[in-house]
Amino acid sequence: MPSSAFGGKSPIPVLLHASDPLSDAGVRVQLGDQRAVVLVDGSFRPDTVSLLVADSADDEMVTQWCATTLAKGLRAVLVTGRLRQSGLPDIIAGGIGAVVWRHEATGPRLVRAVTAVARGEGDIPADLVRALMDQVGGMRPSAPGRSPLPAALTPREVSILRRAADGDETGEIADRLGYSERTIKRDLHALMKRLGLRNRAHAVAYAMRAGYL
Repeated sequence: MPSSAFGGKSPIPVLLHASDPLSDAGVRVQLGDQRAVVLVDGSFRPDTVSLLVADSADDEMVTQWCATTLAKGLRAVLVTGRLRQSGLPDIIAGGIGAVVWRHEATGPRLVRAVTAVARGEGDIPADLVRALMDQVGGMRPSAPGRSPLPAALTPREVSILRRAADGDETGEIADRLGYSERTIKRDLHALMKRLGLRNRAHAVAYAMRAGYL
C-alpha cells in the first residue's frame, strides 16, 4: 500500500455506505486523491472505519447501519445534512465517533474525521456540541430521575472532557492543562475502559448526559 501523510503509516481503510449513487460517487471523488485513506469493499479489518453518507440521521438506513457497526466492532463516521440535536447522544451511543455536515464534506475534512475516529477520538461539529451542552447544562449527577456515572469522574477527567467537548485535539488538551500528551491519552483510555465507552465523543456525550459538564 502507498504510505499515508501520517508518519509513513499505511492508509486507513474506509468502508463506504451511501444512501444514493450520487453521494457515493461524490465521496469517492473527494477521497480519490487523499493518500491518508483507502476505500475498501466488503472485507473488514480491525482498523477499518465505516463511513455513512445520508441526507438525514433519522433515516432507517442510519439506524440499521449503527447496529451493524456495533456488531462488527467498527469505528464510524456519519456524513449528513440533517441531525436532530436531541438525537446526538443516541447517534454517538450507536457507534458514531464523528459527524460531518454534508456541505463541509471535502476530502481533507473527511480525512480529518476518519483519522480522529481511527485514533479512538471524536470529531463532532461545534454547533452540535454547544447544543448538547445547552440541553444538559442544568443537570447534575444527583438530579431526580438521572442516573450517575458508574464511577465518579476525577477533576482532571472532567477538565479533559470539557476541553474535548470544545473540540480540542489531544495535544491541545495537554498544552492547556499542563500535562504530557501521553498522560492525557492514558487518562482518556482508562476512563473509556472503566465506563465501557467506545471513543472520546461517546465519553463526552455520556458525561454531558450525566450532568458532569
